[in-house]
Amino acid sequence: MLAGLPPPKGRFAYHLKDESWEWDDDVYRIHGREPGSVDPTEELVRTSKHVDDVEHVKAVLDRAARDGGSFAVSYRAIRADGSERQVLLTGCCYPRNSDVETIEGYFLDLTTIFEDEVRKEASKSIQASSESRSTIEQAKGALMVVYGLSPEAAFTMLQWWSKNHNVKLRDLASRLMEATQSTLVVGKGLQQPFDNLLYDLTSRWSSGEDNQTTDRPST
Repeated sequence: MLAGLPPPKGRFAYHLKDESWEWDDDVYRIHGREPGSVDPTEELVRTSKHVDDVEHVKAVLDRAARDGGSFAVSYRAIRADGSERQVLLTGCCYPRNSDVETIEGYFLDLTTIFEDEVRKEASKSIQASSESRSTIEQAKGALMVVYGLSPEAAFTMLQWWSKNHNVKLRDLASRLMEATQSTLVVGKGLQQPFDNLLYDLTSRWSSGEDNQTTDRPST
């Protein structure tokens, strides 16, 4: 992570009964605040969103709380200094039914993914071969279905995992599709298995456990 930039991911919990929020240190930093410097109250959470995005995010969270299950929504976060970050708020409701008590998940800071330099790098990865393009499109489609994202947001999320865990985009897409075809991630409640799957795949690369296979051609 470059000096001065906020971290790419932070965990949160929202308790519906008393409308209280819990942020880990990285969520504070994403919002341009020192960890523990303020309480993440409902008012602070609301004013930390672009005014045009407040109602949309609220509607997504209200629907998740009402119906249970998983959700994902992208919006513009307003930092303490007034600058904007493009974030993806994604999480699951517990219990996963109509009696939801807590919403847990994470903030993904996608801002740098939208920059021209990263887009150019992504374009080069996609242009590698027709086989790579097809695999990336399949992985992108899977994320669109699981997280309810637009094509651009799904690709951005895939690129985020690739960039921040130092995994080639085409390799990540290939492994993701291989894993989904060999596991039972079907039906309702797909997001948690995908969260775990993406974390597991990229963690193995980051730790060096899977480095010997990173550059191997896809089969």
